[in-house]
Amino acid sequence: MKYIIKKAIITLLFVFGFSLNFFAQEAFSEFEKDKQVNNVIVNKKMFEMMSNVKVNQSSEEDKAYFNLIKKLDNLRVFHTKNDASKSKMTTAVADYASKKGLKQFSSSNKNGAEVTIYINKDGSATNVNELVMLNQDSSKGENSIMYLQGSFSINEISALTNKMNLPVGDSFK
Repeated sequence: MKYIIKKAIITLLFVFGFSLNFFAQEAFSEFEKDKQVNNVIVNKKMFEMMSNVKVNQSSEEDKAYFNLIKKLDNLRVFHTKNDASKSKMTTAVADYASKKGLKQFSSSNKNGAEVTIYINKDGSATNVNELVMLNQDSSKGENSIMYLQGSFSINEISALTNKMNLPVGDSFK
């Protein structure tokens, strides 16, 4: 009997964990197919490969970058200048944040760029396990979404966005 209960709990945890990742992928998957939207998608396997690359980690930024990528599971970035796609992005982020119960971490409007960041904490005071950022830059006429999943500190994200040259502005500096 104990074995059956244990097996059922493990199965439920696996299904629940899989469904959370699947839900995030579904929420933003329409942008992968939209020819008006540029995208970057990096999964856990790719992060593992990136963290194994041997390079001279002489700068603090390089060290921070390699430490962070070991903690990441999923990165999805979508970027567009198309008005219809920009509208869809805004709606998709609002819907996703609402359905997942994400908390607004920050919102800023600087030099024509309105940046809103939502997070889902993993229970600790410093770590985040999910982050969604919407960058609406009216001065450049573009929108970007960044979705990030793993176990990381919000302060570590700047190294990633700089190293990968992601179109999310200076939101994490």
